[in-house]
Amino acid sequence: MNTTEYERLMQAGIRFVSYRPRSEKEIRGYLAKKLETYRMSDPTLIERVMTRLRELDYVNDDKFAAWWISQRQGHAPKGMRLISRELKEKGIEIDMRHAENETDLACRAVEKKMLRWRGLPLVEQKRKLYGFLGRRGFAPETIARVIDELVPGRVQ
Repeated sequence: MNTTEYERLMQAGIRFVSYRPRSEKEIRGYLAKKLETYRMSDPTLIERVMTRLRELDYVNDDKFAAWWISQRQGHAPKGMRLISRELKEKGIEIDMRHAENETDLACRAVEKKMLRWRGLPLVEQKRKLYGFLGRRGFAPETIARVIDELVPGRVQ
């Protein structure tokens, strides 16, 4: 095993995690591509690099999941169904307890939209709310609670 190959792959790994936190699956995939790009044939290099990145605390799926959730619930809140699906794609099964109250998040997500939709008929407001929140990954039960809370009056 060549030390320069290890160092080259290690530098690539550090550069990759320097932009933002990454999941273990993301880092492994990136390093595997780098192995091909650099025409290296020793797959044990990935394990050595992953071990070192873990020692440096650059690989920590729990911290990554907490960071990802806070990012997705920040400025333009997303529902836990969407966040959970995104994290699953990144190789992480999450514990839903990391999340804020989803109804509060959904209300925050539609604050500005509701100002724009105030003049619309109630049925149209509800339709727009349901579609918007659904696309943001909120659960149907959450959407129903938000509609009941934000749209005055009921249309039978």
